[in-house]
Amino acid sequence: MHYLLHLALLSAVLVQEAQGDIIDDPCQIMPQGPPDEHTTIDEQADSMCHNGTFWWNYPRGSIRLHFQHKASPYFRVCLKDYLVGSIFKLYDVTSDMKHAMPSVTPESSNEVCTSAHHYEIIILFEAPKHMLYMGEVAYRIQPIFPI
Repeated sequence: MHYLLHLALLSAVLVQEAQGDIIDDPCQIMPQGPPDEHTTIDEQADSMCHNGTFWWNYPRGSIRLHFQHKASPYFRVCLKDYLVGSIFKLYDVTSDMKHAMPSVTPESSNEVCTSAHHYEIIILFEAPKHMLYMGEVAYRIQPIFPI
């Protein structure tokens, strides 16, 4: 009996530590999200991160995710499905115009990328109309060196 109790407590501690590592990772973006499907909020990726994930639990509404690159005004952001990331509609809204981006797909190893010629890229993530548990997309920021 004591063995099972000890094992249960050890498991709880390990799970808590693993969750703490995920939450403390500045490259892991985990927004609370808007309160309803008609609201859009802004989130900022850490400018020191060159790759990470955008993990949205119970997605509703839309999130404008801002990416910046301090070293180069020419850079791109590439997205890839990580865990059911294909549920999101993606748009590049950097220039205040809504340009549709291809969806990330789980069966593809290809990335979906968009480029900027200034220090910021803004990608709009729209949640699906029906409620789902979560969606996660991996991101990668890469400088572009003009010719």
